Amino acid sequence: MKIGFVGAGVGTLHAALLLTKRYPEVEITIFEKEARAGGRLTSVDFQSGGRIDQGPTIVLMPGKLQEQLKEAGLDGVELERIDPLYDLHFDDGTVVTKQADVVAQAVAIERQFGEGRGFQEFMNQKAKDYEVSVSKFLERSYFRKTELLQPSMLAPLVKMHALETAHDHLKRYFKSKYLRMAYSFPTFYIGGNPYTTPSIYGLIPYREQEEGVWYVKGGYFSLAERMYEELVRRGVRFEFNQPVERVMIREGQAKGVLVNGQEHLYDSVVLNGEFPLMEYLVEGKQPKQYVPSGGTLLLYFKIKGKVDLPVHRFLMPSDLQPLMTSIFKKDELPEHPAVYLFNPSKVDDTLTEADDSVVYALVPSPRGFDRDRYEAHGFIDRILAKIEQHVPGFEQQVMEMQVRTPQDAKEFGLYEGGSFGIAPTIRQSAALKTQAKPYADIERLYAVGASVHPCGGVPIVMMGATLLVNRMEQEMRWKSGYSDERVRSM
Repeated sequence: MKIGFVGAGVGTLHAALLLTKRYPEVEITIFEKEARAGGRLTSVDFQSGGRIDQGPTIVLMPGKLQEQLKEAGLDGVELERIDPLYDLHFDDGTVVTKQADVVAQAVAIERQFGEGRGFQEFMNQKAKDYEVSVSKFLERSYFRKTELLQPSMLAPLVKMHALETAHDHLKRYFKSKYLRMAYSFPTFYIGGNPYTTPSIYGLIPYREQEEGVWYVKGGYFSLAERMYEELVRRGVRFEFNQPVERVMIREGQAKGVLVNGQEHLYDSVVLNGEFPLMEYLVEGKQPKQYVPSGGTLLLYFKIKGKVDLPVHRFLMPSDLQPLMTSIFKKDELPEHPAVYLFNPSKVDDTLTEADDSVVYALVPSPRGFDRDRYEAHGFIDRILAKIEQHVPGFEQQVMEMQVRTPQDAKEFGLYEGGSFGIAPTIRQSAALKTQAKPYADIERLYAVGASVHPCGGVPIVMMGATLLVNRMEQEMRWKSGYSDERVRSM
């Protein structure tokens, strides 16, 4: 059995690990347009020495991630719990700190806002909602869009108030606007606007609070490097700097890929990239329209010495809605931006010289902006001034700064420059999202990645890789029958 993958993102890496673990005889070739594996899970390397994650930084669902790595036969990935999870500094001086311990968090919320009971009710209800949503909506494949209309699917959605927005849903639990913002803004982790994103995605802050925020020792990018090394050891072939030009379809079946004008034949082909961009590669398919996720301006700093920052800090406007309106509706730079600061050197001395630090700043932004447009508005200077206000002396410590814009993301291959795959809207979720088998009329063609069901986020994309492998097993008769139970038992 010969399988060709288009793209070497984490979905591909995990699927290939599962396939080679279950079927050592399988022959896998992975074509990647970049010079290294990992997709978004890669690093920024400083000329003056040191590295930092380019994309994902916050590790959620650590238990799931560890189970997934064990299932794939990958050892040696060390996770470290971060406590407190992070703090949010609002422009008006209000500070909300999220504690790793749930009981301590309830006490802190009661002391600061008098809403400890509301927090406990939120956690209790979301625990029930999470169990239902994972089993019924995430860890399963869909064969038809109409499956979402079955009473067994609709009833729990109604019970969970899943069509309320993530922010408005929290009015059921919190009176404080700060708590509603603190427990709805994490929908932006997957590129969503908490004022429009369905509340089912509001389960992200529940899992964050329930299991904590973790860090991959060595940087999240080191996970991709570890996966790549193991796949090479297992005999998987990587073809870097080799963009795929076409997926060849013959008589309703994927037959291989065209690269540099040369045909490469495979028994099956897997797409791992943004939709609809992948659809341009498939012979005979017209790309559909999708809603892209939010964009981000990313600033990466090499710092002389240490900085007075926790691992994670969020600098927040006192009202989040105008920010989201500017980004998602007006396509303009916000008057009061938010800034996420990531300081891995607080817990990891392997990223740079012992006495120095690396810091990453993420700023939610409209898509399509390049560096010239930011600088024309003095926006980067405004962000630096905002950081300086919270960390006096920061700018003087900066030895090197690198910038990544939504336009850079678009050129990399992210749809419309959105940083998180397609947006988490109700029309782009569950059965309505691209599945592991993206086209019913094309056999032996599959898909995985942040734009494919279930969703973005590293453990969730890896969950999708497991669904992919199980689907391949069934359709290529590697198993006598297909069942999602293998995924649910992980």
